[in-house]
Amino acid sequence: MLKLLSLLLLATCLSSGFAQKKPHIIYMIGDDMGWNDVSWHDQNVQTPNLASLAENGVKLDNFYTMAACSPSRVALMTGMYSSNVGGQHYTYLGHIPHGAPTYLPFLPKKLKDMGYQTYGVGKWHLGFCNESYIPGGPNRGFDHYYGFYQGGATYYEHVNNENGPGFNGKYVGYDLHDDGVNVGVHAACKYTSVLFEEKVLSNIEEHDPSEPMFHYVAFQLPHSPRVVPKQWELIYNWIENDNRRIYCAQVTYMDAIVGNIVSKLKEKGMFEDTLFVFHADNGGDVMTQAANWPYRGDKGTYFEGGIRGVGFMSGVGIKETGYTHLGMFHITDMYPTLIKGMLGGEVADNLDGIDQWVPMSENKPSNRNGFLITVDTDMAHLPRDNVLGANVTAIREGDWKLMIGFPAFSYIYNEWEWYPPMYTNDVENIEHEDSEDTEIWLFNLAEDPLEKENVADQHPDKVAELRELLKPYEATAWNFWPEEDPACDPALHGEFWSTGWC
Repeated sequence: MLKLLSLLLLATCLSSGFAQKKPHIIYMIGDDMGWNDVSWHDQNVQTPNLASLAENGVKLDNFYTMAACSPSRVALMTGMYSSNVGGQHYTYLGHIPHGAPTYLPFLPKKLKDMGYQTYGVGKWHLGFCNESYIPGGPNRGFDHYYGFYQGGATYYEHVNNENGPGFNGKYVGYDLHDDGVNVGVHAACKYTSVLFEEKVLSNIEEHDPSEPMFHYVAFQLPHSPRVVPKQWELIYNWIENDNRRIYCAQVTYMDAIVGNIVSKLKEKGMFEDTLFVFHADNGGDVMTQAANWPYRGDKGTYFEGGIRGVGFMSGVGIKETGYTHLGMFHITDMYPTLIKGMLGGEVADNLDGIDQWVPMSENKPSNRNGFLITVDTDMAHLPRDNVLGANVTAIREGDWKLMIGFPAFSYIYNEWEWYPPMYTNDVENIEHEDSEDTEIWLFNLAEDPLEKENVADQHPDKVAELRELLKPYEATAWNFWPEEDPACDPALHGEFWSTGWC
């Protein structure tokens, strides 16, 4: 009997994957990275380090995100559809006193409670006006965080306005923080990704390998503006288009940082005990020459090009490697997949994310057959030229995808065509009858993965069926968008975007 109990206990421990020694986790996000912009999709793009990890792990061929930065990040960190936590609309802006809900434990908080030392470097974009919103907040869970609070900043000056680089704004300040301390002015003239790489490598160097480490690496690369140290741009001197050349250089620079992270882990004897996760936060910005080809649309849209992200998992604990998983995965799944599936921990029963550890690790069918894309209708009253205007609900169920309204997270995101990389001759002139006045969009993605033909008129029963599936989500969706508050002004906070004003 004692022997039987011992065997049962051993089986229970093994079923959680890592009952005795928890793995290190390196969680990396490429910002505004196009589906096509990795070497395994386009051999012209040099990403040898990402490719090595992906080829020795599991490529996720049907990995879905939200259409933009903040909505994807809040979905990742909470395991909830962003519409269910008030984070689906546009992004968290610097002059609006809002942020991701503080009543939900973020992914690093759950890991911290399980004994992890938690580090973050890079883009935050989940709110900062109150100290409870920032990475060190009580339910956020980061022991250490180095990066910027908003959605972006200039690469050398580390300056931003409330709307982001490339947009006009009335509030301007430095945005770079080390555990809540403003450091932007001290780091000026040093390229952001140099600073981020130095901090990640330092964190790994100083970490005790006997303790489990979670390191979130939220790259600024390859987000605009299109600026990069010259040596990286020279790699692509054959590309005539300036934006495409610099964009590819930004991707390859990010890849080199990944390689240096891997080398540091090997140097510390941690590599064999590490799980790597990498994915884009949303589709690429085609207006500055990212490529979601062959999929339709830009970041910010709910076409496949806006929400289908390149991604993979690699490393310790994965039982079958070296293959591409074709099943459906959603960014909300990462929370329960890591906490429950990989580590055997507990998660809330009401999560929208689904534990996908076994399907991913053992090459089994996905546990997911559909997902809510968005419910974003509170700003429908705004005019079409207003960046904050949006009016869309959308859902995926099986092979079918339904979008009702304007199919983007903002009225100004109307790049709905197919955008090949600038250096290819493989351009297809796809005719369609869709317009900004189209109200119902229905696609069968098994038959039409590139969304060439809107078949809503041909399948009214399917439209009605999917509209019924949307109703419960419409009933629970909410949006938190207060009026702007001039107390945000960096001029009131030593020229820095700072916390503590809401």
